Amino acid sequence: MGQNIDRTKAKAEEVTEIARESVLLAISNSQRMRVLGLLRVNGPMTVGMISDVTGMAPGSVSFHLKKLFDAGMAEKTDSADGDKRKSWWKANHRSMRPAPRDDGRISDAEYTYFQSVAVTYESLYERYLDSVNDLPQEWREVGLCEDRTFDLTPEETEQMCLELDAVAQKWQQHSSGEQRNTARHNMRKVQIVMQAFPWIP
Repeated sequence: MGQNIDRTKAKAEEVTEIARESVLLAISNSQRMRVLGLLRVNGPMTVGMISDVTGMAPGSVSFHLKKLFDAGMAEKTDSADGDKRKSWWKANHRSMRPAPRDDGRISDAEYTYFQSVAVTYESLYERYLDSVNDLPQEWREVGLCEDRTFDLTPEETEQMCLELDAVAQKWQQHSSGEQRNTARHNMRKVQIVMQAFPWIP
């Protein structure tokens, strides 16, 4: 969700642009973003399921779901198992970003949103580090963690972002297609995080 990548126009998947600052502020919470991310990745879940995965108290999960509902980001859905005693929730948008501004600047609400995004990304990697030694050896031996700095023009930076996004889309489509047909042996969800921005020393 880095600023430059988020504003790329060519996307294979539908991206919802959020113009209302009240909505951006409502979801600018790392725990709330984690709940929303779970609904996007796993599909509909109950409060109890979210609590079990995240370790958050059920009351906290319900609070964040209410905030997401008020912001139009999540809503209740039909029970997946037919048990109407449980409340199931789903995400309303597969992907979102702040609506672009004509001058390219970010508002105070967008700044708060991107700060929460940064904390969310940091937490993602910290949870991986906390669990890496419990993973099977073949999973401990794969992955990527590096950064690089280039001398580029704005046009070249935009082109690089498009190409990186195309690679991510290729593997997303591969993953979705395979999952529809069969679950491959030793398959698990893999997270990638892409950010590109002018280097500030």
